[in-house]
Amino acid sequence: MTDEPSAEPAAVEGTVVEKNQAASTAVRPSAIVLRADQDEFDHKQLSTLALISPGLAGAPRGHLAMFFHYCVRTGLDPFARQIYMIGRTNWKAADNPDEPEKTWTIQTGIDGFRTVAHRAAAKAGESISYEDTVYYDSEGNAHDVWLSKAYPSAVKVTVLRGTSRFPMIARWDEFAPTYYDRKQGTYVVAKMWQQMPAHMLRKCAEAGSLRMAAPQDLSGVYVDEEMERADAEAVVREAEEVTRRLRAAAGLEAGDDAADGAKSEPVAEGQDADAAKPEPKKRTRAAKKTPAPAPQEASAAESDETPAAAKRKPRKTAASRAAS
Repeated sequence: MTDEPSAEPAAVEGTVVEKNQAASTAVRPSAIVLRADQDEFDHKQLSTLALISPGLAGAPRGHLAMFFHYCVRTGLDPFARQIYMIGRTNWKAADNPDEPEKTWTIQTGIDGFRTVAHRAAAKAGESISYEDTVYYDSEGNAHDVWLSKAYPSAVKVTVLRGTSRFPMIARWDEFAPTYYDRKQGTYVVAKMWQQMPAHMLRKCAEAGSLRMAAPQDLSGVYVDEEMERADAEAVVREAEEVTRRLRAAAGLEAGDDAADGAKSEPVAEGQDADAAKPEPKKRTRAAKKTPAPAPQEASAAESDETPAAAKRKPRKTAASRAAS
């Protein structure tokens, strides 16, 4: 007999290992994956989306249905953050009660835009290609590469689909977001746009060009860089609205300064309107007047005796009683 193991058990064992490996690498459907038999998000999917984008928890059902439609139409995965819906405050609602309190925008990254456009062109038997990007300075001069430290004034991207050209020019003044910096006391360009101005503006131009090349699949969808200016304007509008409410609560609206001639100290943000109103000034009360003394008391006050002593009658002695 020999101590060496037989070849047959080794072969069987190896076969079992391969089966286990095949079973472990099999992809199982996820509980939140979008299925072909559904026409809206289910409860588990909505709960997961609320974790990714907390604002979706309060989104109207109609907007959620629209978001589901865009996910199916574009083929992008909302749970992988390839596409998402963002709600922004609608400032028109303050003046018009028919306006919704929030406006909802479908957004994705530039990679999602490229994926959808290439997929749409492939279905039509076409291909997507690009012409060279053109950068423009403030004088209108064209550059193949942007090497200046200054911000580019515009960027031109042209997408080619089949035999058609779709040029798009993105201007810096139209897309670059600015925020108010309290330390500097002025408006400044957003950080990423300061660090990569040409790259950020180019993505806006590319997104617009791809949207024209694949309108059926990309209409109504925007890349994040296109909406950053809207986010910045929303922040500015919100800050201006808070300032206006605080000034109104403090009586510092236009025309009140000249009438009142007084200024109130700024009120901390988030304070109630009633608490923000300046407290009325307390009038200084005059000292209480002591009532005038009676004539008898006045005569007593003029003498060296105290009023109590003046009221007290002197006792009669025995001599005075005999005399009387």
